Amino acid sequence: MGKIKTKSLRTSMAVTFLITICVTALLSSITIFAANQVQHEILKKRYMTINSPDFQMDENTGNYILDIDNNNITWQPFSTWDTVAYYGSYAAMAGLPVFYIAVGIGAAAAVYYRKKLREPITQLQNGVERIQEDNLDFHIEYDGDDELGRLCCSMEKMRRELRQKHKALWESLEQRKLLNASAAHDLRTPITVLKGYLDYLEKNIPQDKLTEDMLFDTVSSMQGAVNRLELYVESVRDIEKIENIEIEKRSENVKLLLSELRSNVRQLAGDKEIIISNDITVDKIQIDQGVFFRILENLLQNALRYAEKQVSINLSHKKDFLILTVKDDGKGFSAADLEKATTVFYSNDKEKQHFGIGLSVCKILCEKHGGLLYVGNQKEKGACVTAKLKIF
Repeated sequence: MGKIKTKSLRTSMAVTFLITICVTALLSSITIFAANQVQHEILKKRYMTINSPDFQMDENTGNYILDIDNNNITWQPFSTWDTVAYYGSYAAMAGLPVFYIAVGIGAAAAVYYRKKLREPITQLQNGVERIQEDNLDFHIEYDGDDELGRLCCSMEKMRRELRQKHKALWESLEQRKLLNASAAHDLRTPITVLKGYLDYLEKNIPQDKLTEDMLFDTVSSMQGAVNRLELYVESVRDIEKIENIEIEKRSENVKLLLSELRSNVRQLAGDKEIIISNDITVDKIQIDQGVFFRILENLLQNALRYAEKQVSINLSHKKDFLILTVKDDGKGFSAADLEKATTVFYSNDKEKQHFGIGLSVCKILCEKHGGLLYVGNQKEKGACVTAKLKIF
């Protein structure tokens, strides 16, 4: 009894048990026929003895009519073996079909379970146990095209989504740890500066050692530290807002999108040349336009800051992704930059005029849009940053 390949558990069960019924009926028929044949053969060998028969003449036909009384008939007794075989045939005709039915049902159930139920049920059970253990590093691999196959497929999809959400949550927690660590580190400097100036004022004001100019310079320096603290707090707040952004993709016309891109770029160009190229061959894409332009503006501002004369922007698409590449002719990223460029608040600006959130913001937005951010250098000269956004 082989595997029944159907698209429904109900249909495959019906087919399995229909085959079982047919096989059981065939075996029962063969058994009854064979038992009848055995009995017939036994009876053929048996003879009878008639004691004192009465004969009469039929006047019409002239034939003798034998009048036999049942009491005058004596049958030859069965041998022990014939007796067992004869009555055993009755038992076989009654008992074996019942036996065939019981064995057939058991065999059909066992085959059906082994072929159609055991593997998916085992995989689903193991999957549930692993999910309960908070372990999502497994796969449900069952390709049956039936209800259990679709259930396994749905559970595998759920596992992938849960794993993706756990990964996103873990990355968010890691980013939060980095944010807290960076905040604790970077806030220490302006706070130390403010404490130093306060100590300085506390010691010198009572002794009238400060001139008006000295006092003005000190207060001005303290104001600078306060302004820096305010800017830093605003940056932290911006990062938190970005992490809570919900992506809303809409169908956008590529030509209109490029027209708006060129218009925005002209406002940022300044004294540097910006070259825009487009390799998109489709007319429309599904994208969150606000997120796209925020990524573009961050990458462009970063490139303009370090470019010597020229920045190039290229748009292309590959399969389900829009690819935005921004290059500049500056000195490019150092080894440390490449390692930490997308880390929150990392900056190679020694004077700390920039907090280094541009690339980290782009990285978060790209990931929220189903893509990635790549940071690197060109072969010749300058930096190259590529943003991939899922557009379908």
